[in-house]
Parts: sequence; C-alpha cells; structure tokens
Amino acid sequence: MKPWEIIRIIVFSVIGAAIMFLGQRLIYENQIIPIQKVPLDTWLGTDYTTASLIMFAVCMFSTILWCVLGATSKSTGSSIGQWMLIWWLLGLFPIATIGFTVFYINRSDEAQFSLMGFFLLDTIWLYWLSTVTSSPEAIKYIPPGAFFIRHKLMGD
Repeated sequence: MKPWEIIRIIVFSVIGAAIMFLGQRLIYENQIIPIQKVPLDTWLGTDYTTASLIMFAVCMFSTILWCVLGATSKSTGSSIGQWMLIWWLLGLFPIATIGFTVFYINRSDEAQFSLMGFFLLDTIWLYWLSTVTSSPEAIKYIPPGAFFIRHKLMGD
C-alpha cells in the first residue's frame, strides 16, 4: 500500500473515533436524543461505550483485513467478482454487529433507532469510505463508488 493510503485510513479512523466517542455521546449526554427509562450515566458508561467500542473494532478489523488481503494479493482482472464478494462479505461484519450491539448490548429501547442510525453512519465512514479511498492498487476500484471518488474526485 502507498503511504498516503495508510495515512487516509488513519485520518478516517481518528475522525470516526472522535465522532463516535465524543460527538454521538454528547448528543445523548445533552438529551438531544432523550434516554429516560434507564439511568443515562449508567447507560452511557456501559451500554453505549461497550457498543461503540465493539462497532469501532469490527469496522477497523474489516477495513484492515480488506487492505491486507488486497496488498498481499496477486490480483488479476479475472478475479473482480471474487474481490467484490470478499468486500461485501467483510462489510456484513459491521452490519451484523449493528444488530448485535443495538439489540443485545443496549438496554434502552428508546435508543434503538438512533443507535442503528449512528452505527450505520459509522460503518459508512469507517468501512466504506476508508476502503473506497484507500484500497491497495490491485483492488482500488472494487468498493462501490470507488471509481467515481478516486478517479473523478481525487484524481487518482
């Protein structure tokens, strides 16, 4: 992988972590999205923090695994379908994790919809955007939207 691709992943990860652990948490702390049926401090300290850590870790795992697989492959044009399948399967991990964290870890039914929305946006930011902008050369146009973003917007 090229150094700027690694740097982009790091930058997206740091921004994503700030959004998850500071921005979204502040939305709940300031009761912009009210949580009233469970004690807010307890919910933020256990449910939200645990769910966010798991979501962040799974998104990072999927992104890093995608990049490692792509960087170590000897991809040819005939394997595009296989790479698309791998990208989508890796993307299922964060999506499945949304369900796990929202319905198993979270104890507030008031927060289910907002957590699903936040975690979906986090997945888009941490997995999709990171892989679109930073996939290794051999598979850089595999993620959906990568050609437009990398070729047209980034001039890659």
